[in-house]
Amino acid sequence: MHKKSIIIAAILMALAAGLATTAFAQHRGMGFGRNNGWMLKHMTRQLNLTETQQTQIKGIMADEKTKIKPMMQQLRQNQQAEDATINGSFDENQARTFANKQAQLMTDLIVEKERMRSQVYAVLTPEQRQKALQLMQERQQHRQERMSMKKQAEQKQQSK
Repeated sequence: MHKKSIIIAAILMALAAGLATTAFAQHRGMGFGRNNGWMLKHMTRQLNLTETQQTQIKGIMADEKTKIKPMMQQLRQNQQAEDATINGSFDENQARTFANKQAQLMTDLIVEKERMRSQVYAVLTPEQRQKALQLMQERQQHRQERMSMKKQAEQKQQSK
């Protein structure tokens, strides 16, 4: 029974960490549907988009924003409802129900984000697609380097 509680706690912590990360990313303008104006400007500069491409991508992003807005509201409402039920006791069924609702919404948000990414990619020329792929790989490498440096700093801090 104790092992089962630890596993459940670990799953809930992982879910909470994922939601917190998503919320932070959204707050910083990098999440679902936020700050698309910046993204379009960045893409225009990096990929040398034409006026027509900019118009098409702006429309794709606007459509995505209207699709995800209700999902984001539902995530917040679910969290507020869950927060309102905190009373010092643990109800596993309630926690699982909450986790499942949030996980389904996060899945739907990710699917919408990937759909938008695919639609934007379809607007690009083969050269722009290649450049976009290169930029994504560079960003991923940079992210991994930052994570590695952060991990090393944490290990140094712990060894003191």
